[in-house]
Amino acid sequence: MPIRGIVYKMAAALFLGSIPGVLAAATTVSSSVVLTITSPSTIYFGQSVDGYANVTTSDGSTPTGTITFYDGGQDICSIAVAQQGSCSADTGTGFAVGSHPITAAYSGDATHSGSTSNTVTVVVLQDGTAVSLTSSANPATVGQGLTFTAAVADAYASPAGSVTFLDGATVLGTAGVNSAGVAALSTSSLSAGSHSITASYSGNVDAAASISAPLTQTVDSSAVSTGGAYSVAVTGSTTVGVGRTANLIVSVNSRQGTPPTVQLSCSGLPTESACTFGVQTIPAGGGATTLQVSTMAPHDCGSTTPYFLSAGMSFAGPTLAGLVMLFIPGKKRRGLKGLLIAMVAICGMATLTGCGNCTDLGTKPGSYTIKVVGTAVGANADASPSVVTTPVKITVSLQ
Repeated sequence: MPIRGIVYKMAAALFLGSIPGVLAAATTVSSSVVLTITSPSTIYFGQSVDGYANVTTSDGSTPTGTITFYDGGQDICSIAVAQQGSCSADTGTGFAVGSHPITAAYSGDATHSGSTSNTVTVVVLQDGTAVSLTSSANPATVGQGLTFTAAVADAYASPAGSVTFLDGATVLGTAGVNSAGVAALSTSSLSAGSHSITASYSGNVDAAASISAPLTQTVDSSAVSTGGAYSVAVTGSTTVGVGRTANLIVSVNSRQGTPPTVQLSCSGLPTESACTFGVQTIPAGGGATTLQVSTMAPHDCGSTTPYFLSAGMSFAGPTLAGLVMLFIPGKKRRGLKGLLIAMVAICGMATLTGCGNCTDLGTKPGSYTIKVVGTAVGANADASPSVVTTPVKITVSLQ
């Protein structure tokens, strides 16, 4: 623990008397010592205690000898009686938490008796602390390794002890505080969802306990697959409507050393769907790119326009006929009712079948597990698994 000094400045003076444990010379000149502490009477561990002692004599003569400062019964410094005499700079630090009765005693000399000062009590409190918390990746994906780092700061002391990391009320683990006041914990066990992470510093005899503000850690449910020097992770919404496109992010991250150049591809796609990467080759060292998984809506063989974008026109005639029927007298309207129903059915079937052309039903709604494949290529490929496959569940819905 660094020690910053207690400095006692002595104004020399002659006094008489005796000091406990010191044999005073026979003399008729008396003395007195007044101790003044200039620092606050209540301090925090690591702060310094500063003050001085003033020796006076009954006849104004100049004393010789020494002044000794005590913390209770412990000798903390002795100096010669002289103007501007002082203890070493580190004397006033290192006072333990608790109450300290400080006194100053003059030794006396051949013509002056010794004496002891008044007692000044200094109270030392635990140093206050504060904890800041950071995450190595936020958001992250399920199974991804995360490191939470807690930095414990205080005003005067160097914190020691441990930090407990919590997910809500669940303990993730405990790590010791190093000489820089830092503790770190790595985990890959967080489930998908939002987590309130805190870091609780235990404190010790010199430093008070404290807890960080909550850190909201987001963990996505998308898959992550690891192997050797690199991992491949996929994040983003995996539900897509028929004829729509799912927009995802694919990232290649280092797990150890420098990952190789990675070539991306897809496999296991449903019928009439496709995947398109923003950048298909991730350079050595890792990186991220976009991935679009597109699906095809039902359409006729002569057009790729989905039925749901053109169906309105096929029903326009029957709809108009229905409106006209509202103005036809009741008996005639009943006679035309059957004909109108037949027209609606015929036009509806024509819409669904492409009006006589062949019909392509596109991507069938359902749940599919596709694979995003990262293949190591280039100079570092031999040092890593050649392929890392990440399963991703894609849901194609009717929207």
